[in-house]
Amino acid sequence: MELIVDSGSTKAKWVFAEGGNIVRQVVTAGINATQQSREVMARVMTEVGIKGVTRIRFYGAGCIGGEVNEVVREELVKASGCRDVSVESDIVGAAVGSLGEARGIVCILGTGANAVLWDGVKVVGRVNAGGYILGDEGSGAVMGRELISDYVKGVTPEWLTEILEEEYGLSYQEVVERVYRQPMANRWLAGFAKLLGQHRDDEYVRELLTGAFRRFMKRNVCRFEGWEEMDCAVVGSIGFYFEDELREVCDELGVRLKMVKREPF
Repeated sequence: MELIVDSGSTKAKWVFAEGGNIVRQVVTAGINATQQSREVMARVMTEVGIKGVTRIRFYGAGCIGGEVNEVVREELVKASGCRDVSVESDIVGAAVGSLGEARGIVCILGTGANAVLWDGVKVVGRVNAGGYILGDEGSGAVMGRELISDYVKGVTPEWLTEILEEEYGLSYQEVVERVYRQPMANRWLAGFAKLLGQHRDDEYVRELLTGAFRRFMKRNVCRFEGWEEMDCAVVGSIGFYFEDELREVCDELGVRLKMVKREPF
């Protein structure tokens, strides 16, 4: 039995297939190799139950290569007993699941954000994602970061401030606790994307969304030579749920957005 895993920072999808047919799917909390310990990763793998699989292809957030990927591979081998295990970045999974053998630019817009140049077989160019502190423009985490930063500075509209405090229980102290003292702050920040989606017609929210996508395109996609002549595919929940705003920005900048998918597989 083959196992294919598509894991972002927030959610991981485990697909078990046999003879080309899907026999089981499991959704768990995401695994991010650069932010989580071996113990946390092993716990998720144990919960899924992957003993007995004969082939594993893992595409994950934070799998930037080298030692990081090897750690994930070792934990998968321990949890499954399988030796045929490969670990690659989630952007590779996004490329395989969207453009396939076609050349183009592949993007992830989910909790995090990334963009690479795909030649139909492998990644041949990339712009470093930078994570939600140094990059990840257009991601759920960075949209949440911008929203909460505005809240902290008193910039959010009064109606939105009331929602954040009354419905989400926010205060300056709570923000500091969640961002600086608790783990997976990016996941917490990305959780505010739902709130933004509920009020996407508001001028403040609309400008936040389109501004985030504009920065992503300019600082990532438009960095590749010849980007104007290539198709672009976007995979991820943020791109999927905010496709209208994303396409508006792509049309404005001349980006050839071919497809938007919530998940690669």
